Amino acid sequence: MFRLLALLLSVTISLLSVTVVYYNKIPYLIDFYFIQFSDIPLGVLIFTAMLFGIFISTFFLIGLVFSSKKKYRVLKKDHDLISKEVQNLRRIPIQE
Repeated sequence: MFRLLALLLSVTISLLSVTVVYYNKIPYLIDFYFIQFSDIPLGVLIFTAMLFGIFISTFFLIGLVFSSKKKYRVLKKDHDLISKEVQNLRRIPIQE
């Protein structure tokens, strides 16, 4: 179900970005201090900014995934240790 929703969302965003690029053909001047780009269509500029945002967010999400996996490994190791300790305590006979 999640994959279907992700596919639907990605197709929608792709169609939206293609529509934006198609309907915004106005030439635009980009002037940085050292470099100047001229006659770039506004739609291409918006599409490039969207891709840049996707790459940045993916970079941060990868960091979150790795930290979650590390936390999962630590918690699983603690759980295994506690489970072994409980099994050992159950084996000890009760003394009165």
